[in-house]
Amino acid sequence: MKQYFKKFEEKLQVAEEKLDILSEWHIAKGHNGATEIAEECRVAITELWIEFYGLSEAYKKAEASHDDFVKSNIENLFGSLKRHDEEIGELLNRKPNYILFDTLDKVSREVLGANNCSTAPEGNIERYLLNLVRKDMKERGITK
Repeated sequence: MKQYFKKFEEKLQVAEEKLDILSEWHIAKGHNGATEIAEECRVAITELWIEFYGLSEAYKKAEASHDDFVKSNIENLFGSLKRHDEEIGELLNRKPNYILFDTLDKVSREVLGANNCSTAPEGNIERYLLNLVRKDMKERGITK
């Protein structure tokens, strides 16, 4: 979607520049009716710029809110799993066994690479899962 907005913005800018050149040429030649048409085109392009800006801002907000939504769901999932493990640990009167966390930490460290990992496993796991979600969304054509 970002590429689409960038291409649209470039094409709109080219059209605006060509219209400016054409308008200046008509003014220099003294063509009165053509300058009025050029002015109408300029107004239409201004309206397109305003609509384009509104669309791009809406897209940025939607993209940001989607990332926040995914992040909060992952945090909620981890919190629920951790609370469940702790409750089971208390019932069995032993230290909770965080098998899921340990496995995800090992996998995330392997995939992200030693140089890209932080010391805290939560950040690595979150980044790994967000990367998986983004990759899946790209494969499904939801994002680019």
